[in-house]
Amino acid sequence: MTELRDAEARAASRRLLATSERELQRIVLDMHDGPVQDIFAALSQLQVLERALAGDPSSQQRSRQAVRLLERALNEIRNFIGAFRPPGFERRALGEIIEGLAVQHETLTEQGVELDLPDDLGDCALPTKIAIYRILQEALANGHRHSGASEQHVIVERQAGSLALTVSDRGRGFNPERVLAREEDVGVEGGHFGLRGIQDRVEMLGGTFALESAPGRGTSLTVTLPAE
Repeated sequence: MTELRDAEARAASRRLLATSERELQRIVLDMHDGPVQDIFAALSQLQVLERALAGDPSSQQRSRQAVRLLERALNEIRNFIGAFRPPGFERRALGEIIEGLAVQHETLTEQGVELDLPDDLGDCALPTKIAIYRILQEALANGHRHSGASEQHVIVERQAGSLALTVSDRGRGFNPERVLAREEDVGVEGGHFGLRGIQDRVEMLGGTFALESAPGRGTSLTVTLPAE
């Protein structure tokens, strides 16, 4: 009976993750079709106004400042949309999706990613594919922000009925126990890593989570998730 309840809970968690991903993509599309278009329209109007204020240097300067602020906001939103645009989870193989994410990370951050993927990696269940992508995305982004390393190393392995993802660096490291104990620091500005969010995703799919880190010795994060 307990095993049945656990299986039902994991199935519900997989459905929840897939639903959450669809909702995220809806939000991304709404942002593109709503705020992005409005900001672009406002920029166009301000640029017209700036030219009309050529005889009023003070007003023209204020208009130019408003243009710069809107351009910065537009670029930030576009970067967010680019990061969370759906990578074609259902139609693309896992290895292809991971490679694309690594290239995207290198392009956006200029931090190298050493990728180790087996030729026979194959594919996996959709919830696991989504989870691996989002966990890797989170790990790479936070490793870039906090590790101080010039490169991160990503290994994906297929084991008996499961997939293992390891993300490591030779950066400054941290005290895992202290960070994990301080939940208020996890996944917020000024915190270290979004470890709690990664743990939650792993637990929902019935996987395992392991973290090794020490100041000055780098960090290694490994998650194992069911492939089916």
